Amino acid sequence: MKSISIFCLTVLCMGLLSCSSTSMQAEPSQGAGFVPMDEMANREDLPFDKIWVKSGIDLKKYNTIYFKDVNTSYLIKRDWWKEQFRKDKVEADAKEVAQYMKKAFVTAFQKDPKKRFTVIETPDANSLTVELALTELVPSDPVLEAIGLAAPYGSGTVLMAAVKGSGARATVAFEAKIKDTSSGEVLAMAADRRYGKVAPINLRGLTWYGESEVVIDDWANEFVEIANKQPGEVIKPASPFTLSPW
Repeated sequence: MKSISIFCLTVLCMGLLSCSSTSMQAEPSQGAGFVPMDEMANREDLPFDKIWVKSGIDLKKYNTIYFKDVNTSYLIKRDWWKEQFRKDKVEADAKEVAQYMKKAFVTAFQKDPKKRFTVIETPDANSLTVELALTELVPSDPVLEAIGLAAPYGSGTVLMAAVKGSGARATVAFEAKIKDTSSGEVLAMAADRRYGKVAPINLRGLTWYGESEVVIDDWANEFVEIANKQPGEVIKPASPFTLSPW
């Protein structure tokens, strides 16, 4: 019976994904000013909303990478949730998530089995410098998530709470510049905005930024994939759905 229930729940979730694919994807960010969005475009072979890469650059000459502290000064103001939930803690929250983001990117490159780049703590002449800006951070509403978890079995409340785009839907966005450390020349830019993942039982939604951290982990891993990208290879964004509750 247990295996059948899990199977049925999985089928329900996948069906929801297939019939509501547009609602699973966040609207692309209009930009917060960290990068010039009008100079960037979507690329089908890369996983982010907007990308720009300088033509003619030779990335093979770089073998080290340096990550600056994540910038939080470009966070888009979304007062509806700040006033309701964490009015006095928004700045501290942003700094904490920014620290998590930097660590996630550093760890992803350190664990890259192909060792494309060596992460360094101090930039050197032959390194790339990555400047990341956290430009949107809307948390889950733990109260709404708790209500969803307490709903009668089979009601689908947890799934639908995420799909309807209510306050329970976490949103996070970034903008990034990749520079030649020596010259300061911008070699590439990127921007992306995503919802937290949909899950049958979402325990991450019981924390303020657990869903955003999962998205940040996806971005970090996708940056590593891009660093190792071969000509003609297509790198897709991570799935907006997961069976994992955490």
